[in-house]
Amino acid sequence: MIIDYINNAPRYSGVGARAYRILQELQKMQIDQHLELQEKIIDPQQTNLKSWPGVLGSKSVGWVRLGRKYSKRAKADVFDITNQTMSFLARRLSPSVVTVHDIIELLEPQDKRAALLNKYLYSGIPRASHIIAVSEYTKQSIKEHYEVQGSKITVIPNGVGEEFYPIENFEQTIGYQELRQTLKLNDAHPIILYVGSDHPRKNVPIALEVFARLATKRPDAIFVKVGRPGIASGREETVAKIEELGIENRVRFLGDISDEKLNELYNLADVLLFPSRLEGFGLPPLQAMAAGLPVVSSNATSLPEVVGDAAILSAPNDVDNLLKGVERIIEDTKTAAEYRRRGLMRAKNFSWEKAARQVLGVYKKVAGI
Repeated sequence: MIIDYINNAPRYSGVGARAYRILQELQKMQIDQHLELQEKIIDPQQTNLKSWPGVLGSKSVGWVRLGRKYSKRAKADVFDITNQTMSFLARRLSPSVVTVHDIIELLEPQDKRAALLNKYLYSGIPRASHIIAVSEYTKQSIKEHYEVQGSKITVIPNGVGEEFYPIENFEQTIGYQELRQTLKLNDAHPIILYVGSDHPRKNVPIALEVFARLATKRPDAIFVKVGRPGIASGREETVAKIEELGIENRVRFLGDISDEKLNELYNLADVLLFPSRLEGFGLPPLQAMAAGLPVVSSNATSLPEVVGDAAILSAPNDVDNLLKGVERIIEDTKTAAEYRRRGLMRAKNFSWEKAARQVLGVYKKVAGI
C-alpha cells in the first residue's frame, strides 16, 4: 500500500508535531504492514518556487501553487493530507484522508482579509474520502459546518511522547539552575506557566488578570509565557495588558523552545494556567500532565476531553474561579500532589503509537483492504 504523506507544517507547531510523530510511528510499522510511505512537503521555503509580489507571495498562496503542481503527477493508493489547510488537495486526489485539527480559521479567522482564501484551503474537507478529527469537539464542528455524516469522520486524538516526563530530583540538576538563571527568577515562587500564542482565542489577557490578582498576595510570583505571538496584534494586546496591570517585572517571555527545554519548564513551574476559549485539541495541558505539572484549564470546547478529571476546570473568562484553582494548587501540597497523580495517569491514555495504528486502520478502510 503506497501512502503519500503530505505535510506543510514545521515540526515545532502543534499541527506539524502531530504529522511528524505519527509518520515516525508509521515508519516503524511499514515493513510488517507492507506500507510504502512517501513523505511530501508542501512548503514554498523548501522549493525553488518563484515568489509572487504582495499578498500573492504569502505562504498560503504558495501552498495552493505547490499543491496544484504536485497533484498533477501524484500517484498513490491513499493520499494522507495531514491538516486542514491542505484539504483543497482532496478536490483532485482520491482516495484521500484529511486530518482536521480544527476549523477555527473559518469560525474565528486571525485575519478577516484572508477569510476567502481560508475557505478555499479548507474546501476539500467535505470532499475527502474520510476525515480524521483530533477531538469529538472538532468532529461536531465539522458535522455542523459542512453537514458531513458522522460515519465519515474518525476521532483520533493527539498523543504525548516520552520527551515529556517528570525529571527526578530536578532541583538538583544543572538544567534547573540554568533555567532559573536564564529567566532571572532568583528566589521567585510560585511560577505560573502559560504555553501558547497570543491569538485572542487563547485568552492571554485573562491569564494575566488571574496572575495579577495572585501577585497582590504573592509578590514573589512570576508568570512565564512560552510561544511565539502568532499574530502581531495579539502580542500588542498582551503587552498593553501587562502595562495596565503593572506587572512588567513579573512576566517572562520565551519564544519557540525545544521539547527538552519545554519539559524542564513543566518541571520547574508550579501550575499551568490555560484559559483558552477555543481549541481543536490543546496539546499544552496534555504535555504538562505527562510531565507531572498540575493544570488549571478552561472548560471550553475540546479541553475537557483532553484533561478529564485530571485538571481544575473553570469557565474561560471567570477570573475569580481560575484564581481559586491556581491558589488551590500552590497553597495546598496535597491538592497539588493529587492533580499531579491524576495528570500522570490521564496522560497514559494518549500515545503517538496508538494514534498511528488508528490512522493505519483508516488507510485500510479507505483503500478497501
